[in-house]
Amino acid sequence: MKQLLELFKKEVRVVQPTKTTNELIDEIHETFYTEVDRLLAEAGVTFSLETNKQELIDKCERLKKLGFTNSKEVAEAQTEISRLRQLEKENTAKQDLIEAIKHFSFEYPDYKFITEESVKKICEKYNLVYGEIGRYIGNVPEENLTHMEQFSIKKEDECFIEERRSSWSTEKKYINQKDYERGIKPTSSDYRMVSMSSSYYHYEKAPLEIAAPLKDFNMTASEVKDFKISKIEIPDPVVLKPVMYNRNKYYLIVTAWGKEAEDELVKNK
Repeated sequence: MKQLLELFKKEVRVVQPTKTTNELIDEIHETFYTEVDRLLAEAGVTFSLETNKQELIDKCERLKKLGFTNSKEVAEAQTEISRLRQLEKENTAKQDLIEAIKHFSFEYPDYKFITEESVKKICEKYNLVYGEIGRYIGNVPEENLTHMEQFSIKKEDECFIEERRSSWSTEKKYINQKDYERGIKPTSSDYRMVSMSSSYYHYEKAPLEIAAPLKDFNMTASEVKDFKISKIEIPDPVVLKPVMYNRNKYYLIVTAWGKEAEDELVKNK
C-alpha cells in the first residue's frame, strides 16, 4: 500500500493554467514597457574597484621593467589587472546607460526607453524576432499607424546607418547625426552614396524596427540568429525607433498592438 501511495505521488503533476492570447500579449507589452525600470535599477549598482592585490600589482611593474614578463607573480598580477579593467569598463557602461535613460526620459516622456540587448532577451523569451519594418508583412491598425505618424524626435538624437561596401565585403554600423554629416555635404536627402577608393559608403537614416512573430516577416534572402522560434504565434507587434546617444544605439518604443497595454505602462514616471 505504501509503495502504491509513493508511486501515486510521483505521478501527480501540478498543471499550470494556460494563459490566454490576450494575457500573453499583455505580459509581452508590459515586459517591453517596464524594462527601463529594471535597466535603471541594475545600472545603479556599480562594481567595487578595490583590490587586495595592490602590492602584487606594484611589484609586477618593477618585475616587468627588469624583464620578468612571464614570471608567476606577473601572470597573477596581470589577471587581477584585467579583472579590474573589465569592472571599470562595465561601470562606465552603466553610467553611460543611466545618462541615456535620463536624456530620453526627459526629452520624450511619452515613450519608453529600451536597449537592443533587452530587445533580444525579450524576443528570445517570447519567441519573437525583430527587424526593419520594410520586412513586416502583417496588418497595421489605424490607431497604431497614427501613433507612428505623430512620433518625432530631435535631429541630434537620430540614428543613421553607415554601410561600407566593397567587392569582397559589406560592413554596417550605426552612427549619430554628427558622424553622419562629418566630411559629407548635407543634402535634402537621407540617402547618400559616397565613393572612396575601392569602397562605397552608403548612408541613410535608420528605419523603424518591429518585434513580432517570425511569420509576420518577409524572410527572403535573410536568416534569424540567436533566437529559438517555437510554434506559438502571438499577433503582438512592438514598433521600435532606433536612437543614438554618445555614439551608442538604443530604442524608444513607438507603439504596440494586439491588445494595447494600459496607459500607465506607456508613460515614463
